[in-house]
Amino acid sequence: MTTPRVICVTREEVLSDAGRSTEQALVRVAVAAAIRNPWVGRDVDDLTTEVRVLAPPLAQTMMRRALDALGGPVEAFGKAVVVGLAGETEHGDALVHNPFFSNVVRLGAAGTSVIASTETRGPAGTSLAVPLCHVTAASTRSHYQGMAVRVPDAPHDDEILVVVALAGGGRLHSRIGDRTTDPDFDPTPWRP
Repeated sequence: MTTPRVICVTREEVLSDAGRSTEQALVRVAVAAAIRNPWVGRDVDDLTTEVRVLAPPLAQTMMRRALDALGGPVEAFGKAVVVGLAGETEHGDALVHNPFFSNVVRLGAAGTSVIASTETRGPAGTSLAVPLCHVTAASTRSHYQGMAVRVPDAPHDDEILVVVALAGGGRLHSRIGDRTTDPDFDPTPWRP
């Protein structure tokens, strides 16, 4: 495994939203790890060989820290990458969009659904809004949320910043239902 150069753990407790407080805080955590990009400067057709080696221990390290920081059951999760400017966005995608990374995250979160994600290329300090969704029911809108993450010193140009975010609940005061309870709707009159 490539040892991360830096690991940043962020924990936020949301106690109110737009002046409306709540009995129980919504706790969200993010773990961001900057690792050396193993593909920088190389023309590699198949990235899976290195992914099989790098992804499981990286996901395990990140999830252990995230679960410790959350301190309770996981209801929502998400992932993201920022690829340093010397790399390709595909390098970050390859690292997290595979069973070797994602299934370790799902296992730690007791999840079964798709893990919401985003990716970009950028310099150190690039900000991300990591999307999260419910760990077992991705269509549950109450758990669609984002967590802002920024690591001032990462990624370096030859690094990938990998982020895992977890939440102990859905958005505060959610009241828009979910896709399984939506009324029938025919969008054809509004065809683009």
